[in-house]
This record gives sequence, structure tokens and C-alpha cells, in this order.
Amino acid sequence: MRIEKLSLPEPIIDVLRQSGIEQLNEPQLLALKAGLLDGKNIVVASPTASGKTLVAELAIVRNFLNNKKSVYIVPLKALASEKYHEFKQKYSKLGMKISISVGDLDSSEEWLGNYDLIITSNEKMDSLLRHGARWVREISLVIADEIHMLNDVSRGPTLEIVITRLMNMANPQIIALSATIRNAEEISDWLSANIVKSEYRPVKLKRGVFYPFELYFTNENCEFPEGDSEIVLCKDTLEKGKQALFFVSTRKSAEALSEKLTKTVIKNISEDEKKKLTKISNEILHALHSPTRQCKRLAQSVKHGIAFHHAGLVAKQRKLIEDAFREGTIKMLTSTPTLSYGVNLPAWRVFVRDAKRYSGY
Repeated sequence: MRIEKLSLPEPIIDVLRQSGIEQLNEPQLLALKAGLLDGKNIVVASPTASGKTLVAELAIVRNFLNNKKSVYIVPLKALASEKYHEFKQKYSKLGMKISISVGDLDSSEEWLGNYDLIITSNEKMDSLLRHGARWVREISLVIADEIHMLNDVSRGPTLEIVITRLMNMANPQIIALSATIRNAEEISDWLSANIVKSEYRPVKLKRGVFYPFELYFTNENCEFPEGDSEIVLCKDTLEKGKQALFFVSTRKSAEALSEKLTKTVIKNISEDEKKKLTKISNEILHALHSPTRQCKRLAQSVKHGIAFHHAGLVAKQRKLIEDAFREGTIKMLTSTPTLSYGVNLPAWRVFVRDAKRYSGY
């Protein structure tokens, strides 16, 4: 369905066009049929990059046009920051007042009541509820991103309590989004929601196993030269002019792998890119008033076109790294699994090096 056929004012259609969106894909159409713009609760389960965020945006826009308040709940501060900058760029021109709240957990932050869209973390929303924020009862739409976090031993209980209390206090429309949800039916029963399931992917996904010097796919194998696996795969990706993510189990491993790959990555960086990287490196180094050992370590990696990413970085450092990766200036990222929670960092290859991680169970 082309966007001009949606029951939305022309300014909204223009914003979507400026974002490169001319028509809706399968999960987005299914969401409309499931009552997205009619106030129905919906659980959307579709693969990464299949357009779930636009489903949420359409509901937020409808809510804004009806002069109602929306809340977008995410599991991580990094994801909240990404959504805030993305939505502010797109929708502030329409007059939508957008705010982010992920910090102080000891305040009701009544000033948030003046905003149309509030983006917040699970823990911050829980804090706002516990401190009796009066504007909470005005919420008519809740977007629960990464709803599969209900199964997380540390964050799941908080998210469940937040959604339960919001349903009791405000009775909002709830849009729950996930790429990895396995119990969609159970969650939809809890939320009294319609289910939208789709296997649509804009880009074909190939899964393979690398061992010891060969990449095994379902219908094909690719041979590689002998050598250190991480260096070999990094070099092959760069020679193809592509980017990659390396997922490892700990912060220490992410930092160590980043340093290990610097000599390989720097050989594939142009002079113009080196100048950009030097500037970014300097900003990262001075993100804090007094640079720490980690700041220096990260800044040095970035100079070589690679960075590590984990929850120990400050917000400014994370944003600089994420933006540089999206622009293609940073070629490689080594990260803990927290980066996989919805942060939009498209890469040609994703390597999962560590198969086991402490989960708390």
C-alpha cells in the first residue's frame, strides 16, 4: 500500500517521503489490518530491519493528531537516545514536542507532562510510576520496544510491572515490538492484543559457521587462508568494502579484540577517513573532563577505524561511535550483546565469537 492511501494529513505523508518511505511492507500492512490506527493493542513479531519502528511511528502520529500523549519504552539508554534523535529530526517539524528521560531515578519529573512523546527506559518509567508522576494518567499510547526482555532475569520483572501498572492507571493502547519473541500468543493474551507475525526481511540473511578456515553455509562453503580467525574474517570483510560487528561476552573481551584488529583495519582506511577518525577520536578522548584509561584506549582504537562498544561508555562516546559506524567511517565494532537490543547499526557481516555468557539463571 502506498503511503498516500493512508488516512494521514499531507504533512505526515511528506515526512515519510523525506525518510525514503513510499509504500508499506508486509508487517506494516498487517499491523494496519490488525487495528493499529483504531486503538487496538498489537504484538508485532517480525525480523530485524523489517520496519517495526514505522509501525510504532504511525500509531504515535495518529495519537499526536488527536492531541494525546505517547510513551516509548526501551530497555537501554543507548536505544532511547537513538530513538530520541531519530524522532526529533523527523517529527519536531510537525510541532510534536519530544523528550527523553533516562537519568535520575529519584524524581517524578512533572515537566514531562508538557510533551507529546516521551522516550524512556524501563527502569526510568518504573521510577516515574513509583514517584507518582501525575501526567502518567494522560498516556493513551505505550510503545514497548524489545518486549522479549520480559524473559530477561534482570530487566524482565521491571518491564512487566511497568506495563501492568500503565494498563491499570491509564488503559492506553499498547504496541509491543520484538524480533525474537517466541511466546507471542502468551503475551498477546496478557495484553488483550492482536498478533502480527511476519518473516519479511528486506535483505536476505545467510547464517554460517566458521571452522577452522572455512565458512559453512547451508548450500555453499567459502574457504579462507590459514591464520588467526578474527583477523582473517576482518581482513576479508574490509577487502570487500564492507563493515562488520563482532559480538563477544564481556567488556574486557570487546576492548581486547578491538585493539587486536587495529593493525588490520588501519590498512583499509583512506587519508580523508583518517582525518575524520582523528577528529572523532579527540572528541571521544575528551568526553569526560578528565580522560580515563578507557577513554584513552577507545580513542586510540577509533584512530585506526575500529571501536569497542559496551555499557561502560558514556552517552556521548556511544553516540559518536554509532554515528561514525552508520556513516561508514568506523569499519569494525566489537561489542557485548547489549548492542543487539534494537540499536540500529546495519552491518554486512555479524560475527558471534562467544557462544556462552553468564545469564544469572
